[in-house]
Amino acid sequence: MEDEILSLAEARGAKAEVFSSDENRTTVEFHANEFHSQESRLTRGYGLRVVKDGRVGFSSSSDPRKVPELVQAALDTAAFGRQCGFEFPGPEPLPTVKTFENRVIALPASRMIEWGRELVDAVRARVPAIKLDVNLTRAYGERAVANSAGLRRRFSRATLELSATGLLVSDGLVWISEYENLSSSVAPSIGLLADRIEEKAVLSRTRAQLTTGTYPVIFMPTSVPDILYPLVIGVDGKQLEKGSSPLVGKVGQKPLDEKIVLADNGLCDFGIASGPFDGEGVPRRRNVLFDRGAFTGFLFDLATAAACSAKSTGSAARGYSSQPQPGMSNIELAPGDARLEDVLADIKEGLLVHDCIGGGQSNVLAGDVAVNVSSGFHIENGKLAGRVKDTMIAGNVYQMLASVAAVGDTVRDLGRFHVPFLMFEGLKVATRG
Repeated sequence: MEDEILSLAEARGAKAEVFSSDENRTTVEFHANEFHSQESRLTRGYGLRVVKDGRVGFSSSSDPRKVPELVQAALDTAAFGRQCGFEFPGPEPLPTVKTFENRVIALPASRMIEWGRELVDAVRARVPAIKLDVNLTRAYGERAVANSAGLRRRFSRATLELSATGLLVSDGLVWISEYENLSSSVAPSIGLLADRIEEKAVLSRTRAQLTTGTYPVIFMPTSVPDILYPLVIGVDGKQLEKGSSPLVGKVGQKPLDEKIVLADNGLCDFGIASGPFDGEGVPRRRNVLFDRGAFTGFLFDLATAAACSAKSTGSAARGYSSQPQPGMSNIELAPGDARLEDVLADIKEGLLVHDCIGGGQSNVLAGDVAVNVSSGFHIENGKLAGRVKDTMIAGNVYQMLASVAAVGDTVRDLGRFHVPFLMFEGLKVATRG
C-alpha cells in the first residue's frame, strides 16, 4: 500500500513520504475491586507528506480504498504549506533493539483478567478497606515509513503494561498508585506490588503535621517525572526554533548538578517508545541531553533540524494522522550511589513524595512548578512518621536540579521514564491547616 501511495504522488510531480501504522490494543479493567470490562480495538491508517513546488502538504486516511483522495488532499494543502527546508532521508543501517516478544502477542485476554483478579485479591487480603482499580493494556502492531528517496522501513512492536490505583478513606481520600512494564513477557510481580501498596496504606493511617517551610525533600521514582517534564519540554528543538527555551545558547554549559546524567533512549530494549527508526525513518539512537550536568543539545526531527541548521536526532514522533515533530522516546536518568535507607537516616525533618498531581504545573517552559503532593509522608528523625495532606511544593526545576543532594542507586521502569529517586536539601513546602 505504501508503494501505491508513493507512486501516485510521484506521478503528480511531488516528492513524498508515507507513514503507516496499525495497532491492535486490548485493555482489561477492574474498577473498585471488580472486573469491569475487556475491550479490543484495531486502528490502521496512512499519513502522506508531500513536497510540491518547494512547499509541504499533508493528509491522512484510515480508508485504504481512498488512495486517490489521500494524494489529492496532500497536494491541495501543499499549495498553502510552509516552505520545505529538508530532504527525505535515504536508506542507511539501522540499530538493533528488542521491541517484540511473541509471548506477549500470544497472551490470552483471559490471562490478563486472571492477573488483575490475583492482584485485587492479594491487595485486599492485606488492605481490606481499599478500592482498587487495575488496568492491563496490551498493544501490538507495525509501523512503516517509505519515501521518494528509496527508503523502505518497517518494524513490529508489542507492549504490555499494568497500572493500579487504590483508594482509601482515612481522614480524607488517599490515593496509592503502582505500575509495571511487562513488555518483555515477564509476569506481574503480584506479591511485590501488593507489598508496596500495603506499605503505603499502613503509613497513610497516621496523619502527620508539617508546617510551611523549607525542608529536605525526597522525590521517589514515581514522582520524578513531574520534576523532569519541564526539561523534556526545554530540550524540544521546536522551542529552540521559536527561541523560547531557557536552554537556548547554553549547549556546553552546565546548568544542572554533576550528578545528573539524562538521556532520551529510543533503543531501550522493550521500552514503551523504542524502535529501530523514528517517525521519518531516521535511525533511532540514545541522545544524551545532560552529561554530568552539562547540556549537550536539543532533540530534532527533519524539519526542525533544518530550521535550526542542525541534523535530525532520530526524534520524530507522530501518529498516522499527524505530521512529525520532535518528541521524547524513553527518558533515562542515570542512577547514583545513594541508598534510600541512608538518605532517610540523615534527615531530622523532611518530606518523602510518592505521587504528585500534575495539574499543578505552573510555567512549564520556564521550568517553574507548583505541584500538589497527592501521596507524601512526613520524615521525622530518619523515619516515615505518617501521611501529609494539603501539601504543595513550588520552585524552579532548573534551580532545583542545579543542586541535587543525592541520586538513588536503583532505577524504576515507569514506562516512558526510567528513573531513580532524587533528594534535595531544601525546597519550599507549603501546607494548609
